[in-house]
Amino acid sequence: MKIGIISGGDHFLQLAYTLASQRLQVCIFFSPTEDIQAQHKVQAFAQSYSLSVQLEKDTANDVYNWIERIRPDVLFVYGYRYLLDVKRLAATPAFNIHPGPLPSFRGPSPVFWQLKMGQPMLGFSIHILSDKFDAGQVVWERTIPDQPHYHYAAVQQVCSQLCIEGVISILAMLKQGMPLPNVQTVQRMHKYYKRPLLKDVMIDWNRMSPVEICNLIRACNPWNKGAITVFNGQELKLMDGSLTGTQTDMLPGTILWQDDSFQIACAGGRTIRTNMLYLADAYLPAYHAGMYGLQHGIKLG
Repeated sequence: MKIGIISGGDHFLQLAYTLASQRLQVCIFFSPTEDIQAQHKVQAFAQSYSLSVQLEKDTANDVYNWIERIRPDVLFVYGYRYLLDVKRLAATPAFNIHPGPLPSFRGPSPVFWQLKMGQPMLGFSIHILSDKFDAGQVVWERTIPDQPHYHYAAVQQVCSQLCIEGVISILAMLKQGMPLPNVQTVQRMHKYYKRPLLKDVMIDWNRMSPVEICNLIRACNPWNKGAITVFNGQELKLMDGSLTGTQTDMLPGTILWQDDSFQIACAGGRTIRTNMLYLADAYLPAYHAGMYGLQHGIKLG
């Protein structure tokens, strides 16, 4: 069986490895993005396992020419930024791997929004490719409890591992001529979330609770190098955050040095602790923050 994978990131690598190790023919169509490291990982992986890889250029027909040339038996899309015209896929069974529950977290950044919104359960889906983003019949889904140590990259990694189960199951059903399951999602809210904008990754000290701020930090790590606040007119990013038992009457956003830990007052008189910052294009451990002017009593924007 020949499996085609269309992607714009490196999250599909574990899936491709698993399929190739089962002696399935894996062909990859890769759309390069700004993530140079991901490009290098994909190219090195394909070279190591002698997999066919085509890089997308500037031609809109590249992907359709590739499909016509390799003629895959099944097609999986994972992290591709463009909407494919399903009419041009002919009779090829095609599925999209979506790192979010459907239809409640449609859109290109479901992991970010799930973490930011503090969802107690995180969901992942595989659906039949349709003529609208993330709108096809859901044929597989999994949910896992959120964990305090999960951040954006960690959840993406979990999805890349769990979706292998769904892909293997789909391939088995197609091979045996069995009907695909129809996961019932009719009772769920339909919601489409766009890519996060600047306002979505900014900390509002006056309105956000400590839990909301910590959730935002996890949702922004590592792709945005943390959640953004302002210090002396420049961006300061918090790369980690945890709740404390400290009570304070200082204004939200005010820095407190408490028992040698870097804390920040939040709405409601509580604080969060942070250990790693990002300032002036450099990683800054909190124990050096005072040397950069982040002193007790300074208020962040």
